[in-house]
Amino acid sequence: MKRQMLCILLILLCLLAGGCLPQGEPSASGGTPPVSHPAESGGTLPAEDGEEMRAVWLSYVELNRLLAVDTVEAVQAALDEVMDNCVSYGVNAVMFHVRANSDAYYASSLFGPAAAAAPWLDAGFDPLAYAVQAAHSRGLELHAWVNPYRVGAKEENKRCDDVFSRTVGDAPVWYYVPSSASVQKLILDGIRELLRYDIDGVQFDDYFYPTGLMSPQAEAFEAECTAADAQGVAEWRRCQVDALVASVCAVVHQKAGCVFGISPSYDLAKTRDSMYADVGRWMAQKGYVDYICPQLYVGFENTSAGFAEVLETWAAYPRDPSVKLYIGLALYKTGLGDDAYAGDGRKEWNENGDIMSRSVQAVRDNPACSGVMLYSYSFFDPDMARSGPYDREMARQEAQGLIAALKAGS
Repeated sequence: MKRQMLCILLILLCLLAGGCLPQGEPSASGGTPPVSHPAESGGTLPAEDGEEMRAVWLSYVELNRLLAVDTVEAVQAALDEVMDNCVSYGVNAVMFHVRANSDAYYASSLFGPAAAAAPWLDAGFDPLAYAVQAAHSRGLELHAWVNPYRVGAKEENKRCDDVFSRTVGDAPVWYYVPSSASVQKLILDGIRELLRYDIDGVQFDDYFYPTGLMSPQAEAFEAECTAADAQGVAEWRRCQVDALVASVCAVVHQKAGCVFGISPSYDLAKTRDSMYADVGRWMAQKGYVDYICPQLYVGFENTSAGFAEVLETWAAYPRDPSVKLYIGLALYKTGLGDDAYAGDGRKEWNENGDIMSRSVQAVRDNPACSGVMLYSYSFFDPDMARSGPYDREMARQEAQGLIAALKAGS
């Protein structure tokens, strides 16, 4: 009860601090149409229309490649090709990475432009606005994918002073302090800004508090924890994230037809205890998310976490009827020579050409699930380099089988 009351207070403070931004929808060539009036409730997911979700993530790394051309027309052609390919693959939604490291792939007054997007934004061309139009003209949904807390390797990307760093390798990686009122306001205002676009949803992925914070470098970060109650810092941290998630959900639901979801790691306990993201709570109680999409980036022969077993585990978790369950699949592993943490199944991706199609079918056969999301778009191409040595023929077989499986659900 104590935690619940604290979270409710934090949610109210987040919403009151958020302020208002114009609701007009930006166009690809600049300018803002007339103000639209937001609705009181959330949008409609594909599963609610009787259609399963078949989404693909389009990451900022992929966007950087798409934007590395010479003319606006070439950018448009590249985005058109992405959407055409998605239709041909049997995909019905694109998760477009709009903000990865406190930088924007759209026209923002709050965040600086991503380096790859800056020349086009300076020229008056908005990649997100064009992508929304290109997707919708082909019958695809487009959702804005956001990393809320990550600032990345460049401290200059920060948009308020409440940041901290942890060392990765030999270099610092910067994050916003989740408990900061300034950070919460920045994130909520950033969501309001995105809702000016005709997007179909907003998604956070698995980056919350970074793991490994109980280290010497965390001392300064813990300075603001003097308000932590007797439940301890871990529970206090979870409450900060709970409050932001509920506040974002409420803001997203102010736009008609818009939904909010989160794609966490498949390891629920690790997510709760190391990243302080209480995904179990968000699933079980209405008002946090419209869907959860755990990243089940494992094969069927993985010794410690086989796909079929992990899928059944997630299907059995308590879930409010309003919350859909989608499953994230590891398209990027197809053909991979060595899945280092898979135990006896470490060669599985190199020796089988049907893991993706079997995964889609397993999800489809589970009544608790409403669809899949694929990481990521580029790996439909068997010539796209993986994270290590891989078998192109296996990757080609996987792509062909996956496309056939996706089309079978369309």
